[in-house]
Amino acid sequence: MSLVVLYWFVFTYMIGRGPGAGNDEYIYFLIAGLLPWLGLNEGVIRSTTSIVDNAPMVRRMAFRSELLVVVPNASALIFEAIGLLLFLGLLLLRGKPPRLIWLLPIALLIQFSMQVGIGWFLAATFVFFRDLLPILGFVLSVAFYLSPILYPVAGRFESFFVWNPMTPLLGLFRSAMLSTALPELGSVVFLLVVTTVLFTGGLAYFRRAQGTLADQI
Repeated sequence: MSLVVLYWFVFTYMIGRGPGAGNDEYIYFLIAGLLPWLGLNEGVIRSTTSIVDNAPMVRRMAFRSELLVVVPNASALIFEAIGLLLFLGLLLLRGKPPRLIWLLPIALLIQFSMQVGIGWFLAATFVFFRDLLPILGFVLSVAFYLSPILYPVAGRFESFFVWNPMTPLLGLFRSAMLSTALPELGSVVFLLVVTTVLFTGGLAYFRRAQGTLADQI
């Protein structure tokens, strides 16, 4: 919540570049984008070390170690869902009931599938490459500012944001919570394709490396 207040103050009153700068509506735009990002960020980072952190369990050959990646992502999603429910309560109190709230479970499912797929890839890679965390932190920081979290997609860079899967994903969350226009069909299809590739590719990569994980940790 402190991050929400900080970004809202900086971009609305100090820089004045939020959508509708000086307008309290920006706080809703910010929360609807920041909560999904925080959930994804936490899930991906905790996934990366999940195998190394649970080395004794991985050494038990009968244990399905890919589940160790699912657990931190499920935990992150639960906390995100609680935040979204509190946000929903705020919207209802302010007389802004969402009309497309049925989209929220779909957006959460897509996000969960995406970050689990990324988590499988990173968790297996971290076993062999322990310097991955600083690189991941930098990549996530860059991805944060290249995603429409603090500002809307507009202007000459709009075509660039189209190729970021976070753009339609955050669009779905904002449509669900704020009743904004739905993302274009093409961008949603792109999101589903990327999510499917990440999920299936991450699982295949993890299972291929799974036989050597116990020896490396």
